[in-house]
Amino acid sequence: MQPISQGIYGMANQTCPKCGATLKNDALVCEKCNTLLFDPRSSTVHLKIDQILQLRRRTERKTGGLSAVGRSVGFQIRGLVERLEFEEGTEIVLGRVDIANPDFSRFDLTPYGGHERGVSREHALIRYQEGKLTITDLGSANGTMVNMQRLAAGQPVDLKDGDELILGTLSMRIVMPNPAER
Repeated sequence: MQPISQGIYGMANQTCPKCGATLKNDALVCEKCNTLLFDPRSSTVHLKIDQILQLRRRTERKTGGLSAVGRSVGFQIRGLVERLEFEEGTEIVLGRVDIANPDFSRFDLTPYGGHERGVSREHALIRYQEGKLTITDLGSANGTMVNMQRLAAGQPVDLKDGDELILGTLSMRIVMPNPAER
């Protein structure tokens, strides 16, 4: 529990649990000792999706039409499946949270043990373009593998249903629904 004291205008001021410095409102890091003031393992993934395209996708699903604008892809990680919607031109960085540079186009693997398993902050890039899903290693420290084949940095590789990805030592499987299920 963090100590709380009353500020000048009656607002509550928080103090750093490590050094006791007074913190600014909504601070994520103590300016004096650089202590994280939140648990990065509790981060979540936020993707900005165009509402018009989302509505079009829902309408096409209800009418039985197949969407040419996107694809649903599941990432099975340590027994859990995270489903992401990719639209033409979507790029998502697989990696870990970077507090200094929050980026909503990043899929944070910290909750799945990414830090402990050697996942870099910017490890690999997943791209959906021209109807294909690809992965590109971004020069990660511990490498990226697809179906036990190590990727060369900067070289995109096509992904398909059932492919196993290994980032550092964190394993995940690609799960793509059948076109009739989209």
